[in-house]
Amino acid sequence: MSSITDRTAYLRGLAEGLKLDKDKDENRLMLEMLAVMDEMAQKIKDVEEDVDEMNEYVESIDDDLGDIEDALFGEDEECDDDDDEESDEGEEEFDENEELSFDCPHCGKTMQIKAADIDFDESPLCPNCHKPFFPDVTDGSEPKDDK
Repeated sequence: MSSITDRTAYLRGLAEGLKLDKDKDENRLMLEMLAVMDEMAQKIKDVEEDVDEMNEYVESIDDDLGDIEDALFGEDEECDDDDDEESDEGEEEFDENEELSFDCPHCGKTMQIKAADIDFDESPLCPNCHKPFFPDVTDGSEPKDDK
């Protein structure tokens, strides 16, 4: 949009070349309109620079996020589009069947839980002492220790 700033500068030059009398109402109006156009062109230029800077920043964040995804989940994005469906299906089955091990903070017994069976709203109970594995997770009621 530098052409807008160039065009307003050209108009300003034309107005100065005409040697408009600032005391006449018509000329004063035209000169004031040129001043407003100059300000608007400068604001547009500033906004464009800000948008360009923001785009670079977002691209940088996107690159960093891609690096983090690769580190966490591996580089599965290198597959062709045709292979994506197959790899997604296999990945879902693997994740659902993955067994996770947790040690009870109360009695120390290790418990195996399938990833698909985890309910993030409630803490699983230890099969040995019947106390919650994650005492910080509450399901709306306090666990009873008496029974």
